[in-house]
Amino acid sequence: MMENAHRRTGDTVAIDGAYQHHALHHGPAVQRFWHHSKLMAISRLLPPGEGDLVLDIGSGSGVISNHLAASGASVLAIDGNESAIAFARKQYPSERIEFRLGLVDEYFQAERPLDKAYCLELIEHIHYPQGLQLLGHIRDALRPGGALFLTTPNYRSAWPVIEWVMDHSGRAPQLAGDQHVEFFNPGKLGEIMIEAGFEVQYLGTKCGLAPWVAPLSWGLAEKLQIRELKSRSRLGSVLVCVGKAR
Repeated sequence: MMENAHRRTGDTVAIDGAYQHHALHHGPAVQRFWHHSKLMAISRLLPPGEGDLVLDIGSGSGVISNHLAASGASVLAIDGNESAIAFARKQYPSERIEFRLGLVDEYFQAERPLDKAYCLELIEHIHYPQGLQLLGHIRDALRPGGALFLTTPNYRSAWPVIEWVMDHSGRAPQLAGDQHVEFFNPGKLGEIMIEAGFEVQYLGTKCGLAPWVAPLSWGLAEKLQIRELKSRSRLGSVLVCVGKAR
């Protein structure tokens, strides 16, 4: 049983329920591309298929859930932020998406085994034992051979500097300590995936140079991002992992 001292039930700062939606559609070019790159990576590495049942865990304002549903998948979207769930239900009403309020490490029920699961920039918000429990729940909910797409900041990159600048700029909710409490690098991410019962099929990074080029040329930024994903670079600011349930 996990000790309560090591179980987080929310960030210590309030996060606007519409944050991811506004960042993708209305933020500065670097921020918009940062969030756009999530959709790019999903489309290239683990796109859902027509009729798939998929999980979006830590769904935030519903941007990823909406992207997944657009591919014809049915989406179970879970988040612990009540305002985010309320925003997502209003912004992305769809018969294909069920937005459900719940803590991410709690056991959840799905109508049948999941085909795929998506966990984007969530696992750094909870401590390692809690993250391992979360991944175990996802593995158990997947059908045999089902897959998990996971991203998290890469602390063996320029990310710590970016995080420090963001925290001192006041232009985003405080990250270090308030939101981010577990710090992953490629090796550590691979280890927790294997420990949770996944076979790592892809481990690379995104958001190296591409977001910083976006203000000058969005098209060039996309080409750079695609090249980075293809090369499985370990230098980008965000780790990207695809694991197959064993």
